[in-house]
Amino acid sequence: MAELSETKELIFDAFIELTSALGYETVSMRDIARKVGIKVPSIYNHFEGKHRILEYVYDYYKKHYFDNRKPIEEMKKLIETAPAPDIIRTFARTYETDDQKKYVRMILITKIINMRIFQDPAANTIFDEHNKDDIGYVINVLQHGVDQGRIDPSFDLETFAIVLIDSYTMMGIKAFAQISYQVGQLDQEKSLLAMLSRLLASAIYNGPVTTGLSADNGAPAG
Repeated sequence: MAELSETKELIFDAFIELTSALGYETVSMRDIARKVGIKVPSIYNHFEGKHRILEYVYDYYKKHYFDNRKPIEEMKKLIETAPAPDIIRTFARTYETDDQKKYVRMILITKIINMRIFQDPAANTIFDEHNKDDIGYVINVLQHGVDQGRIDPSFDLETFAIVLIDSYTMMGIKAFAQISYQVGQLDQEKSLLAMLSRLLASAIYNGPVTTGLSADNGAPAG
């Protein structure tokens, strides 16, 4: 995707803000022009139509979605020694960055995609592909733990990865609507992360006991 010019960037951000709040079908080119402070024809100097702005939004999201994900080798080192809660937290999807503009964009675009999953094949494809990639990433890391003799080989890696990523996804649909959201702030999320931490800890050989969790230290539960 090409870099945004000043006016194109204003149009882009106005579209994201309006669409995330009102829905794609509700927002008009006139709404966007009014928010930017330009005339409607000026938008067409940068985008062929509203659908082209949406495509650009999707491209931006796909380009930056994995920016904050830990490199796989770093995660493999982590799983060799870290307690289960630290591993679970590190898997979390977060867009936190010093670039506040990018941070807000990613949260609002996530909301747009979640709003359009069931009516826009393009949004559904992005959602599905990213979830599959995230699940594969978690399985890859956990499998390293098995290969290193730290995780019980009978532990169902695929099911655990699906539950973990689906849980983050469902919480994200609710939480990412708030620009101030940070991973772990919701009470429901805290309970779920604690449950997943206990489950993973039960499969870790000699897993460190973490304050506040009731996971046993030692051999995996049978």
